This record gives sequence, structure tokens and C-alpha cells, in this order.
Amino acid sequence: MSEHPRRQKEAGAARGRAAGPLSVALRLYDRLIEGLAVLAAASFVFVTVAIVTDVTLRNLGITSLIWVSAVVEYCMLFAAMAAGPWLIRIGGHVAVTSFVDMLPGSLRRAVGLSVMLVSVVILVWLSWRAAVIGLEEARFGSIDMRSIDIPGWLPYALLSGGFVLMAAEILRQIGRGARDLGSRAQH
Repeated sequence: MSEHPRRQKEAGAARGRAAGPLSVALRLYDRLIEGLAVLAAASFVFVTVAIVTDVTLRNLGITSLIWVSAVVEYCMLFAAMAAGPWLIRIGGHVAVTSFVDMLPGSLRRAVGLSVMLVSVVILVWLSWRAAVIGLEEARFGSIDMRSIDIPGWLPYALLSGGFVLMAAEILRQIGRGARDLGSRAQH
């Protein structure tokens, strides 16, 4: 057996040992974020088709789909919360950095890290508040009665889950050495 294949085999074994529970959890988390982004995109496709269909039916004098408006509203909320963590990951969010960019390097990094930490605190607080309200809605059995009945806790569950995943994504970026959210953002 030559050296090269042996090193490859040893490297493969080392990678296998490194794939512990944390590594598996991070891979599952990555798939969750990517899957939610795909579902957000699919919900935009659904919203587009539903609205076009509803408008077309109405213009043809056919009874329109009464549920479209309510479902579209919830789809838009879902899409925002599902895509948010992925957008933070890829820097697809909007960041206004004109003032911060003028600061000296060390101060710019300190301000950037501070903004990231404040963002995490705010997101965790919003997630907690949404969860508290959602649990109250569930306890009281609240229903959002529109053209269709939707459980009152649903929007708060979407908000709570989305905000906590956004906070987790920012913390993960901090753990990887990122010191600001704006450097990769779209301007």
C-alpha cells in the first residue's frame, strides 16, 4: 500500500471521528435553514398562482376563491420568517453601512459586533414575546375568523420560530468570526 492511499484512508477515518453529535446537529440545522428557504420560495410561487387564478376567475365572472386573501397573508408571513435566517446567512438582507464604513477598522468591528449582539437580544426577546402570546392564543382557543378559520396561535408560532432561527444564525456568524452583518449585505 503506498503512502498516498494510506494518508487518504487515515484522513477519512479522522473525518469520521470528527462527525460527532455536534457536527450532525449542525448539518441538520443547515438542512433546516435551506429547507425553509426552499419552502419560502415555494410559498411565493403558490401566492403568485393563487392571486392570478383568483383575479382571472373574478374577471371571467366566475366565483372567486374566497380563501385566497387570508391564505396569502399567512403565506407572506411564513415566507418572511422562513427565508430570514437564510438571508442572514448569505448576506441577502439590506444593511445601511454608510456611517459605519467611515469609522476606523477597530471601531468599525466593535460597532459591527455590538450591532450583531443587540440584534440577537432583540430577536430573542421578540421570539419570546411571540411565543408567550401564541401560547395564550392556544390556551384560549382563539381562532382568526376570516374567509377561513385559522388558529390564533399560528402567526405567533411563525414569528417566534423565525426570530429565534435568525438569532441563531447571527450567533453562528459571530462564532465563525464575523464582526458585522453589513459587509456581505446587498446595498
